[in-house]
Amino acid sequence: MEFKNFAKDWGFSTNGLAEAAVKSMKKLIAGSWTAGSFNVDKFAKSLLLFRNAPRSGAASPAQMVLNRPVRDALPAHRRSFAPEWQQKTDVLEKRARRAKEVQIEHYNKTAHSLPPLSIGDHVVIQHPISKCWSTPAVVVEIGPHRDYLLKTPAGRLFRRNRRMLRKRIPVMPGTKSTPTPTPPAPIPVKPETTSATKSMPPAPEASPKQAKPRQRGKPKPPTFAVLQRSTRTKKQPDRYTN
Repeated sequence: MEFKNFAKDWGFSTNGLAEAAVKSMKKLIAGSWTAGSFNVDKFAKSLLLFRNAPRSGAASPAQMVLNRPVRDALPAHRRSFAPEWQQKTDVLEKRARRAKEVQIEHYNKTAHSLPPLSIGDHVVIQHPISKCWSTPAVVVEIGPHRDYLLKTPAGRLFRRNRRMLRKRIPVMPGTKSTPTPTPPAPIPVKPETTSATKSMPPAPEASPKQAKPRQRGKPKPPTFAVLQRSTRTKKQPDRYTN
């Protein structure tokens, strides 16, 4: 945990080759468990297979140490371990060198050197976990190994590597924005006058509607219609006359 905090504060990466080897050993250990208990024989067989596996087109670990492959749990003919069937060391070295050159070529297609920063530059710090550029800061000191001491608006100090910094242009509050261009006013076009239009009288201009002033005071109560009886004459039916 102490080394992890140290690497986080200084902003450098660890050895990727060593991390890959540790990851491979963890996979072997995780696959050697049987019925809830660690199987030693299964782990030993997996180690033999791991030692005979070639590394990035080169020789296997057993060939690098013993100059020959070792027997493992996989079935193989006895003549497969003869010296004439083993590739020469120089051929394996050329293949490994070629694989390394191809890796460098692919990496250099997108890699580029970042320009150095100076004291007083405004930058944005990349978050180490979320990888977001969210923390603004100002460069206050330049280190010897492409590291910079930064100060945030809250007063906190950080030391980060150049690859975790991006230069930004601060926008001060109260600055005037660039005026937006206004479209040109349309040019009025006079209608063509003919003999018919000359004889016609000009149309009266429409007077603008005057807005009614609002009456202030108490609102009037709502009025309801009064119910009245019908004034129609009623005629009794004939069955009541007799």
